[in-house]
Amino acid sequence: MLFLLISKAYKLEKKLVSKIITYEMPFKLLVKILIMFVINMIHPFSLLSGQGTMTMADQKMIKILNLQEELFSKESIPLSKSELTRKAQDLVIKYESYLSENPNDIPGLLLFGKFLRKVDQHDHALGIFLQADSVNPKLAVVKQQIANYLVEKGRPLDALPFFIAATKIEPLLPDYHYHLGNFLFIFKDQLQEHGLLKDKSIAGFSHECFEKAYLKKPSSFEYRLRYAQSFFDCADSNKTKALEVWGSIAIDFNDLSKSEIDYLNLCIARLHIELGNKSLAKTHLDKVSTKSLSNAKRKLNSSMEKDFEIKPMKLKEEKKTGFIHRLNTDPRLKDLQRITSQLREENLINELKIDQIRAYHDQEGDVKLSVVGSIQSD
Repeated sequence: MLFLLISKAYKLEKKLVSKIITYEMPFKLLVKILIMFVINMIHPFSLLSGQGTMTMADQKMIKILNLQEELFSKESIPLSKSELTRKAQDLVIKYESYLSENPNDIPGLLLFGKFLRKVDQHDHALGIFLQADSVNPKLAVVKQQIANYLVEKGRPLDALPFFIAATKIEPLLPDYHYHLGNFLFIFKDQLQEHGLLKDKSIAGFSHECFEKAYLKKPSSFEYRLRYAQSFFDCADSNKTKALEVWGSIAIDFNDLSKSEIDYLNLCIARLHIELGNKSLAKTHLDKVSTKSLSNAKRKLNSSMEKDFEIKPMKLKEEKKTGFIHRLNTDPRLKDLQRITSQLREENLINELKIDQIRAYHDQEGDVKLSVVGSIQSD
């Protein structure tokens, strides 16, 4: 029965949950928050009557979440900047009051940190995530948030050990492997330039990350597709295995659009060309009719006519460096403590002063916060 109630509550509160929690949140923390929703759904006035089994802290958190939902709602009557600011300031005050009474409450810290990120207060959000990290240094979601912050601040080299730590803390969750793979692909040049990775190519390590994400969640089209694409990133990838992966996408996902199916045929044709199977390549190319893919189709046809083998995409001036000897003994992971301590020192003077908060709607209608001087209230 509890499971059914949680499922029902989750559906009812999906809009709110999607704004403040992600799939990265540890399962036990997510269940705790969903149970709050269940109790509030069963007895909506329990907060006032004191009935139910919730603690006072739970009751306060539900009030905060209700206020947050109201603040973010685009269905309510539009508010002036001054009224919006008042509500935002009130919400921050309630979060800080709650955490002053419950400083070690991980769900509360994560919710407040995610709220601050959503309203563009990334520096202040970092302070909250660092507080959560000091309470429990083995939270993958916190490592991921710190890594995201460092990337946004233009410090990808410092972010690397945090991305790696997230995969080590939660090795069974595909999301962290997927994020690490994307990070390695996007910042491969910087990582290679500074010699952070040893022994195998960055592209190969990224490929392994995408493979792990796919294997842990094969039902995900996004993970399967990115894994398939990563075969083209590696000069020495297994083309036969790549064909199997690309072919499995068309078989296992039967709701693809015509353009998506054409894209799959293009990639399969490319692999057949690399393997020297021109007749099979032509069979797949003949199926492609999407206009936006006509240029790619023409190039592949031309490559067959010229008997030219397409080379997989390589890193610029790729060196035979790659990843670290053993992740578990990687000295770079020791940088976690150093960087975290440095971030804490940088964040000490970064207090969020209530009277300096101003709230406004951005061009997409989402609520954002700023400090006095950047956005003027009514």
